[in-house]
Amino acid sequence: MFLSFHKHWKSFKKSEKGMFTIEASLIFPTIFIVTLALILFSLVVYEKVVVYEKAHLIAERTSFTWDNSKKDFETGEFAENQYTTMSGGDGLYWRTNYIGQQIIQKFLKTGGLGGAAGAKMERARTNGSAMFASGGDVEIEEPSSVGFDRRIRVTVSGNLKLPDFVDFIADEDFAVTVTASVKDPVELIRTTDFVIYYGKEIMGYIGSR
Repeated sequence: MFLSFHKHWKSFKKSEKGMFTIEASLIFPTIFIVTLALILFSLVVYEKVVVYEKAHLIAERTSFTWDNSKKDFETGEFAENQYTTMSGGDGLYWRTNYIGQQIIQKFLKTGGLGGAAGAKMERARTNGSAMFASGGDVEIEEPSSVGFDRRIRVTVSGNLKLPDFVDFIADEDFAVTVTASVKDPVELIRTTDFVIYYGKEIMGYIGSR
């Protein structure tokens, strides 16, 4: 009996029948779990990329419409009678007024901006918040009134609204901060002309001495 059992055992060990079923039952759950984890991770990455792209879009649109409060927030278009120096526009000295407002804010700790700059910030915050109507707090910081690289800073924070079981892969809470340089061609040309003119005057004065 023992010899018969031993013979059957050796035959069983050499047999390959059922190996595919055993291997599949061991490997398939691992492959399934890894695949599911990759899909969920891709979902999280995709949602964060969408949030970042929207935040970057808000910053870019705010920066390229900063020189005229009449510009369309999405396209930058404005009518022929809506130039800043025309009636009903921002005015010739809106930049000077903006500098004065920021100085007052800094030293007197007063409230928000007024005038053209205030209208631009209100437009940016309204349109920016509309892009995250499904969830997300949008904070926009106005650019500095001086300097060569004035930037709009946009911070978006909120919750990704992902399923609860995704918590083991990534945190649902998010915060994205992006910046964009202000586009103001008129001010750039004016500053360039100012530097060139006074540069020539100073060099001529030095050369005449």
